[in-house]
Amino acid sequence: MSSAPWSLHLLSEVLAAFTVESPTALRDVVSRVGEAVDAEVMAILTADDFVLCSGLTRQEKPALLAMAASGASELQLDGGQLHLFWAPLNDRERLVVGRYREAFSLEERALLRGMGRCIQLSTQVLAAVKAEQEALKAEQIAKEEAIREATCDHLTGLPNRRLLLAHLATRLAAPLAADRHTAVLFIDLDRFKQINDLYGHPAGDEVLRQVGQRLSSLVRGSDLVGRISGDEFVVVAEVREQADALTLAGRILEQLQLPLEVQGRALPSSGSIGIAIAEAGDDPETLMANADLAMYSVKQQGSGRFACFDASLREQLQERARIEEELRSGLAASEIRAWFQPILSAVHGTVIGFEALARWHHPQRGLLAPAAFIAIAEETGLLRELDAAVLQDACQQIGGWGDTFDGLLPRLSVNISATSLADPLLSLRVREALTSSAFPGDQLFLEITETTLVEDVASAFTNIAELKTLGIRLAIDDFGTGYSSLRYLRRFPVGILKIDRSFVDGLGHDQEDEVIVETVIRMARSLGVEVVAEGVETLNQEEILRRLGCHYLQGFLYGRPADGPTSAALYATSLAGMLGVGLPTS
Repeated sequence: MSSAPWSLHLLSEVLAAFTVESPTALRDVVSRVGEAVDAEVMAILTADDFVLCSGLTRQEKPALLAMAASGASELQLDGGQLHLFWAPLNDRERLVVGRYREAFSLEERALLRGMGRCIQLSTQVLAAVKAEQEALKAEQIAKEEAIREATCDHLTGLPNRRLLLAHLATRLAAPLAADRHTAVLFIDLDRFKQINDLYGHPAGDEVLRQVGQRLSSLVRGSDLVGRISGDEFVVVAEVREQADALTLAGRILEQLQLPLEVQGRALPSSGSIGIAIAEAGDDPETLMANADLAMYSVKQQGSGRFACFDASLREQLQERARIEEELRSGLAASEIRAWFQPILSAVHGTVIGFEALARWHHPQRGLLAPAAFIAIAEETGLLRELDAAVLQDACQQIGGWGDTFDGLLPRLSVNISATSLADPLLSLRVREALTSSAFPGDQLFLEITETTLVEDVASAFTNIAELKTLGIRLAIDDFGTGYSSLRYLRRFPVGILKIDRSFVDGLGHDQEDEVIVETVIRMARSLGVEVVAEGVETLNQEEILRRLGCHYLQGFLYGRPADGPTSAALYATSLAGMLGVGLPTS
């Protein structure tokens, strides 16, 4: 879960149950803790037996008991991969909470850790029958600790988003002098993902801790520094005028640009900052969103700078809101359609397949390419629905060619985002698309980027395994631009590697690009994987790719994305040329 599904009021209710002195109190408390985080498994166990357990069969219990000593975070069961959280209760007993869908977030682990302490205190009170006054005092301490962990970032110790918003609400509600204003500085670290990829998450965690310390050292005691998620920090400060906020942002950037000493290395560091000054009527969420938007505008201009939110950015925000609303309506009205770009055999020059690309038939703005709406879909959580719409439409259109071409259907590649790859409903949606369109699963490739595969390998494993049973294979897009591992290519049903256009562009005048392309082709052949070169625009590039043994070619040299009827006509011409017969196009 990306964020805790409970409120502080619910947390108080759960914690209050710890004071109930009854034989069933412990079981009730553990059950409510599990419900609070949507967990399927809750248990208390010793080294060799269970005190209580729910959510596991008799056959599954020994597997969990065997892991008690190690406290491992994952357990593979018949029902799937179970993510675990362990908390000690006393010298002999431990609490374990398990969930199948996804690992517990930092905030959830912090809350569960606090609840574990509360359970520990509760069982001690019930066992020792302590005085009521001592029990109440211990309970209060546990509640305060749980609330503190619920409002503070576990990694850095800084306030989290919840506490920052509460602090902002208090500030905005309090009257300020005429020459005093509340400023929010939204700070995003540049290229933080590269640190995690190159040096590991422990190094990334240390970077975040040191950045938090640097920010705290730069502000006054009345200001507040918090971490809201990932590599995003916020400073709430009181300023006399906008220039004061700009000065503070400049000092922060200077400090962020100093190298960080991590694991014996001097790691480069920099950040981008968006600034928003509170205006009359602003609420905490609006102020944070304004600062975030200003930061986003910095990122678009090259990072490493700061910018203030202004009216033009507000108009952009309103425009994005309009597009979001129109996109929701467009998805409901089936305005998102699949267009197709041909993929040719490098040996025969015939069309063997198509890549499906989203196009929005907007009733007022006309035909819109993905650049106009994909980012909005990702930011607003519509990407899964968008992917599903393109998949369904692409299968429906090309599946309808079966009768026209006597069942000789082309291959179809459909792009799937990281969000969709981890979606529990993905395999169901794919199955429905194939069934309703009669498109064969062994002709369908789900196209994902190399970095998507690496980042989502754990959560996507079940989906990929289910898709394999339908005959579906994966196409790895932009291959060579991320940090892939060859074991993923052997572990999953990868049928195609797509060489990124940045390498194809250099063919004929950049020897390094040619070496990279040749290496990818040889590696793919050794693994029994086919290769598609993207972005082919010249005959010289085509000739080199054929010489290097590339299987398939795609690019403007062979055709730009086109609608279904146009693509069907192109396929008919190519198929007729290959078979030496005339075929209808409609």
